[in-house]
Amino acid sequence: MKILCLLTVTILMFIPRVGAQNPDCRQSWMPPDAPAFCAWDTEPAMPEARTYPAVSASGKNIFVLGGFRYDSASGKVIYYDSVASSAIGADGHLSPWKAEPPFKTARSGTAVAVSGSCLFMGGGSSSTVSSLNYYDDVQYSRIGADGHLSSWTTSPNHLITARSNLSLIAVTTAQGTFLQAVAGVAQIGADTVHLDTIEVAKIGADCSVGAWATAVYHLKGGRSTPQALSVRNNAVVIGGWGDLDLIDVYGDVQTSAARADGTPGPWRTSATGLTTGIYGHATVIAEPQQQPNPSVLLSAGGQPGTGAYANWISYAYVLPGISLPDAIGIWRIAPTGKLPTGRAGLGAAQVNARLYIFGGNDAAGKYYSDVVSARFDFGKP
Repeated sequence: MKILCLLTVTILMFIPRVGAQNPDCRQSWMPPDAPAFCAWDTEPAMPEARTYPAVSASGKNIFVLGGFRYDSASGKVIYYDSVASSAIGADGHLSPWKAEPPFKTARSGTAVAVSGSCLFMGGGSSSTVSSLNYYDDVQYSRIGADGHLSSWTTSPNHLITARSNLSLIAVTTAQGTFLQAVAGVAQIGADTVHLDTIEVAKIGADCSVGAWATAVYHLKGGRSTPQALSVRNNAVVIGGWGDLDLIDVYGDVQTSAARADGTPGPWRTSATGLTTGIYGHATVIAEPQQQPNPSVLLSAGGQPGTGAYANWISYAYVLPGISLPDAIGIWRIAPTGKLPTGRAGLGAAQVNARLYIFGGNDAAGKYYSDVVSARFDFGKP
């Protein structure tokens, strides 16, 4: 798999602000217009080391699906069909992991999305010595009141193009709720192609998935491992990796508002991009409890190039009262929150101003099962 400076320190008096959910994380020297992270806490490790899993949070529950690791003893790549869940306690820490029903066909690079009590996954890939498999199936599970999953059901409606390392997001319009399968990588004939297409399907309250259709408007630049999120019912696509090695490592941010039929409208490029191109990163949006304070996008880890692994967290505020993409502020690197190790293929979740990081792999070929979390103060631009 294809598979940072002169520092001027200003002493600032810290005054707790409305919406600063963890003010004790902020030291006096830190600028007020940046998230401030407390030290990383160790959480219960996942049952297996894995990279490129799919991670999703629903309420107080976190789910980790699939992924892979290279087993040096056997010389084989091991793919997972396992699903593990953990509950977030009142103190923000995770419970020991529990096994949930596995999905059908082990893989990495699958994508997940939550809508109501439905957990969806789609696409992904796996390989053997003699074959490379891309998947077009879409499966769903119901999230019970106890936080556990039902067995998985495979929708009869498959993606039009089998693809891996995609993103899956849910958007709601006057016509219902829709899934958008965004970009990814596919095998087309003899070529490995990084996709700029978005496929859309309507979903039902019973978690059923309708027929998939390819949206008219495409991303500007095909890419795998983009981080796509739903922000104010807009699809926001951040970074990713394109067809040309060492050249197509994207640092752009593109946005598109959902139209009534669930498809994205014309894509617009934000005037502010990431501090560097990146792929294999993990991105979340954190919403403050007090409005109208700004939300903040947090992007952790990833690869700025082949063989390079990031350990920093980049951030950008999403300003209230302004339409996207203009609402997305300047991307910077957070002054605190450096990951324990540089890594890519990691997963991330954010609940109640605590960031959780799951697994991944590093430059030394180590595959991680560790889970760490850190409280943070939003800051305010």
